[in-house]
Amino acid sequence: MKNLEIKGTMSSPAVLFNCDGNFLIEGRSLPDNAIKAFEPLFAWIASFRGEKVKFTINLEYLNTSSSMQLFRLLKMLEENAEIKEIEVIWQYDEDDEEHYETGQIFEEQLQRTGFRYLVSVC
Repeated sequence: MKNLEIKGTMSSPAVLFNCDGNFLIEGRSLPDNAIKAFEPLFAWIASFRGEKVKFTINLEYLNTSSSMQLFRLLKMLEENAEIKEIEVIWQYDEDDEEHYETGQIFEEQLQRTGFRYLVSVC
């Protein structure tokens, strides 16, 4: 298994999923077809084998369809019985209450995933 690295664009986030369990997604996520845009991430997560995941999510903008796919991705991690510990570092702009609340909604719906909230530093 190789690390997954996808360069970000103006409408899609940069992604770095390392085999050691350190995951990062950052930038803007507003693709025309979020399901298709997230397909490589789903495929990689489906084949990931590890006991610990630290997932940093630093999205300055996340549209509704991307939000749904990101939640689906987090749910896939939770459903992988081999993963013993999942930590999400949810970064948000201090003035973006909606994005902060999205993280809280995700946290409420996920059973095994711990969340830490950090204000993004520009």
